[in-house]
Amino acid sequence: MLEPCLAARRAAKSQNNLKFSGLIQRLRPLAHKLAGRLPLCPWPSVLSTLNPRLLGVMPPALDIQEITTDGAFKKLRFGGRHEAWFPANVAITPDMWGEYLCVFWDHPKNAHYYLRHTPVKTGDVCVDCGACEGFFVFQALEAGAAKVICVEAGKVMAECLARTFEKEIAAGRVIIQHAALGALNGTTRFNFDSLNPFGGSLNSLSDDGEIVPVRTMERLLAELHIPRIDFLKMDIEGAEIQAVEGALPVLRRDHPRLAITTYHRPFDYAALRALAISTGYCRIKSTGLTERGDGIYRPMMLHA
Repeated sequence: MLEPCLAARRAAKSQNNLKFSGLIQRLRPLAHKLAGRLPLCPWPSVLSTLNPRLLGVMPPALDIQEITTDGAFKKLRFGGRHEAWFPANVAITPDMWGEYLCVFWDHPKNAHYYLRHTPVKTGDVCVDCGACEGFFVFQALEAGAAKVICVEAGKVMAECLARTFEKEIAAGRVIIQHAALGALNGTTRFNFDSLNPFGGSLNSLSDDGEIVPVRTMERLLAELHIPRIDFLKMDIEGAEIQAVEGALPVLRRDHPRLAITTYHRPFDYAALRALAISTGYCRIKSTGLTERGDGIYRPMMLHA
């Protein structure tokens, strides 16, 4: 009888240690803010970790199926709903499922959710900067968008998008642009690994990677003869500030709803918020909180 009792005590102690560790983790951003260590992180994001609705919540279980293959590509089905093409050598992983949930799991624990404070409305013209596999394109079209312009720097993923949305492209509802957005027009290099299609980075100083055209938002829309936009989604791996700089004339002219990721660098939210204010935005919200291994917490998203 002694051994089962000891085992139960050890299990209970381990459970209590986990709870205490979780509490410390939730309180750490608040402690850093009060100590003056997070001057660029807004209070709503700092306090978001204390939301009781986040306690004990687990995301939906992985649900990805391989449907078919075609040469260098394969089609995957996510959540029994959305089918998208990927490079044939990409692996089905929890990270891939997490990328899908970032777009479609509408729960407070998913601070990456694009439409929480900035809905896509019927008839909207949307720009998806960093379209990658096209999850947001599905979301925008289902919400009633009239047209989605997909801007994707990776040639392979642009080809995947063309396969995934073949019917929508033919109907004029989706446009694929193989390009990167920036503050100036020109070219740069894009590093891409087909085994990790959700990454990729721009590096104009590198001799590696494919050469990609860079366009300002204003130039891109002019070339496509798009007179105005209603919604701008952006997740481009830390290049958001430069892209928004190139989009300032469009933001002043059209005042589109904004859903922009700010988690890549500690100063992204502060800089992007300042740029949005400079073009007339007043209602700007941050969502979520994260740190990228540097101990500096920052919001996940900017909505305006």
